[in-house]
Amino acid sequence: MSLVSERSGFVGQHDQRARTVRRLLAVIGICGAAIGLFACYLRLSATFPVGSDGASNALEAWDLLHGNWLLRGWTLTDVSFYATELPEYAAVELARGLNTGVVYVAAGITYTLLVLAAAALARGRARGAQGWARALIAAGIMVAPQLGNGIHVLLSQPDHVGTQVPLLGIFLLLDRAPRRWYTVAGIWTVLTVTIVADKIAITDAVLPLVAVCAFYAAQGRTARTRRIRAHSFELSVAVAALAAVGAAQLILIGITRLGGFTLLPVETRLVTPAGVPWHLSMTLQDTLNLFGAEVSAAPPGPQAVFAWLHTPGILLAIAAFGIALWRLPARRDLVSDVLAAGLLVNLAEFIGSAIPSTPFDTREMVAVLPYGAVLAGRLFGPLLTGGRTSGHRPLSGNPSRMRPHRIRSARLRSGVVAALALAGVCQLVAVGYEATRPPAANPEQALVGWLAEHQLTTGLGTYTEGNVTTLDSGGTVRLRTVSWPQYGRAVPRLYQSSASWYDPRVGYANFVVSGTADRAGDLIPRAEILALAGPPARTYRFESFTIMVWHKNLLVLLAAPPSRLPGDIGHP
Repeated sequence: MSLVSERSGFVGQHDQRARTVRRLLAVIGICGAAIGLFACYLRLSATFPVGSDGASNALEAWDLLHGNWLLRGWTLTDVSFYATELPEYAAVELARGLNTGVVYVAAGITYTLLVLAAAALARGRARGAQGWARALIAAGIMVAPQLGNGIHVLLSQPDHVGTQVPLLGIFLLLDRAPRRWYTVAGIWTVLTVTIVADKIAITDAVLPLVAVCAFYAAQGRTARTRRIRAHSFELSVAVAALAAVGAAQLILIGITRLGGFTLLPVETRLVTPAGVPWHLSMTLQDTLNLFGAEVSAAPPGPQAVFAWLHTPGILLAIAAFGIALWRLPARRDLVSDVLAAGLLVNLAEFIGSAIPSTPFDTREMVAVLPYGAVLAGRLFGPLLTGGRTSGHRPLSGNPSRMRPHRIRSARLRSGVVAALALAGVCQLVAVGYEATRPPAANPEQALVGWLAEHQLTTGLGTYTEGNVTTLDSGGTVRLRTVSWPQYGRAVPRLYQSSASWYDPRVGYANFVVSGTADRAGDLIPRAEILALAGPPARTYRFESFTIMVWHKNLLVLLAAPPSRLPGDIGHP
């Protein structure tokens, strides 16, 4: 008996060591994959030039890093990113200073975290082959963003993509944490912080959470007095989600009253009935773009091939979305049901809003990508490994003893697994190929050198070039954004700017930059410049830029009140 016990103990210790080694290898593999993905995403981000919005966020983070904790004097857009990307930007700037590389590094970190979070959420509580299958399906769908607008939306300046990282974190709490009060408190805290940073969290998370949790409670089959107890967790989550909206609004009001940043109101306009067909077409095109399958936008060659190879991913996501909606009344999986409701709300909001009008507006529905990828992993991962989402045991045993239909099912499953594995390898090849593309040219970098050589340190320009030039120079050359009105004097443009920039008591701006480096809209009509300052003392031309210099402080000549609206480039 003692020998048997000793042998059992030895086997148990051996199994424990084997499990520890496997977990250690898994952690090493995941860390290695994360580092590799970040390196690729850093290169991908650089294929799109830094824009004014990303430069503005970098300057805001720089001010935050230097003690302006509430961003006093700043007028932001309707999104602050105050508790999400701005701290991330500040951390990157602490490590490498103020330059355009900050935007690329932060974008690479954000998207790497998003892919890993989607894989973790898709895995859920599953272990072994099923857990890996679920995670790899989700990661495989997201791993290779499409060059062009796909990179612009997913790996450029902050614009709702980073918001999805804490939202997936909330769903991870909902999925894996115990159904206790502290889990609800954690969901409330993270959701409040996220809404302070980006109110799109209300449509992406709050509405789906409230709707699905309330539905779970209402559809309980127990007696009425016991129903509340049976679904107290879901009801608590719904209440916490609603409370997070109120708490976030109070925090934003408090920041403003303490002299902190000012947010512009969120624009809410409904599309007209005549515009619905166009928005439906945009929704289809933008969804293909998010999933990297927009073949029509890919140039002939490898990029077109890779776009076609993204088709299995978007088909899996669409199928998973449909299945999740169909299963929702059965209340099988709370997280999958919330994600399906989130997709429905996202698509409805995008179609019904009058705001989307350009390909870049894909950012308004960016949650469709991680939500769809996670759903695909959670629903199809178990089927590919022979299991079921409801917990039934997979097919096993001697194939010769299986029934013919089970043998056919196993063979079909093996074929599907092989096809998806090949598609996953192709996605890795795609992201590797995309990472070899040359970085995009930034015309403002050459301008910065020219201005520094001519000892021109502070001037006026348009929004497209203003903050980008300032970022390119690391803050040594400052090009302040001005609204150039027709038939009137120019005014400071507070949109994504600080009021202190236009104070003539602390600043001296003596030149204006006008040009067509990015587009014709950057060209400031000469009549408007002369209306502000009269004939310049000297005029230079450098590449596509015209630089006019005066021997006076142009900040004194700016009219009031300042413009808080984004307006068109070069005009209010």
